[in-house]
Amino acid sequence: MSNPILSVKNLVKTYPNGVQALKGVSFDVKQGEFLVVIGLSGSGKSTLLRCINRLHDPTSGEIFFEGSDIAQVQGEEVRSLRKKVGMIFQHFNLVPRHTVLSNVLMGSLGRVGSFKSIFGFFSPKDKTDAHKYLKLVGIADKEKIRVDQLSGGQQQRVAIARALAQGPSILLADEPVASLDPATCHTVMDYLKKVNKELGITIVCNLHFLSLVRQYATRVIALKGGKVVYEGSPQDITEEWFEKIYGQDAKEVHIN
Repeated sequence: MSNPILSVKNLVKTYPNGVQALKGVSFDVKQGEFLVVIGLSGSGKSTLLRCINRLHDPTSGEIFFEGSDIAQVQGEEVRSLRKKVGMIFQHFNLVPRHTVLSNVLMGSLGRVGSFKSIFGFFSPKDKTDAHKYLKLVGIADKEKIRVDQLSGGQQQRVAIARALAQGPSILLADEPVASLDPATCHTVMDYLKKVNKELGITIVCNLHFLSLVRQYATRVIALKGGKVVYEGSPQDITEEWFEKIYGQDAKEVHIN
C-alpha cells in the first residue's frame, strides 16, 4: 500500500491570545483523494489548511508531506513547500487591476522569482501552461480582461488556474464557494473535481454544505472544537452524525 501524500499527526495550534484552534488533529490523505473537511465556523478548518501550507506555524505535532515533516520548516524551505501546495481562498486573493492571464502567471512566481515577474519575463512554457489551465477551467476567452470585471465564480476559476500554474501536487481550498450563489457553487466545484480527476491532483477542501460534500468528496473528516469527530464516507453521515457535528439548530443552513 502506497504512503499517504499528506499525514497529519497530533497537530496542535494555539494562538497568542490563548485560543486553541486545533487540539491534537490526526488524519492521512491518499494520493488522488478529494478529501472534504466539514464543521461549524470556528471548528478549526481554516487553521488546519493554513498550518498545512505554513501560513500559520503549528504549535506542536507533525505534518508529513510527500514523506518529509514540514511542521517546523522555516525560510527557504517554506517557499519550496508552497510551490508544491496550491491554495485557493474564499475571497479569491487576486490582483484586481491585472488581467486574467497576468493573475494566472503569478502562480509561477515561485519558479520565476519576483524580479523577473515584475518585468514580465515569463517563459513560453509558463505562458503555455497558463493558457492550458485557463482552458481547463473554461475561461480562456477572458484572458485579456481585468479580473475585477469578472463575476465571483469566474474570479474563483482564475484563482484555481493560478494555483495550478504553481505545479502543485496537492491543492488546499478554504471555503472556495462560501461567497458564491448556489448555481455558481456547483460550477466551481465541478472544475475542482475536473482538476482532481484529469490532472490527478489531490484536493483537501473545506466546505459547509452537506449536499456539496456528498456530491464531490471521496472522503470526509469533521472537526468540532478543534478535534476530529468524524472520518469516513460522505454517504455515512447520518442525521445523528450531522447533529453531533453541527448541533440540532444548524440543519437548515448546512444540509441543503
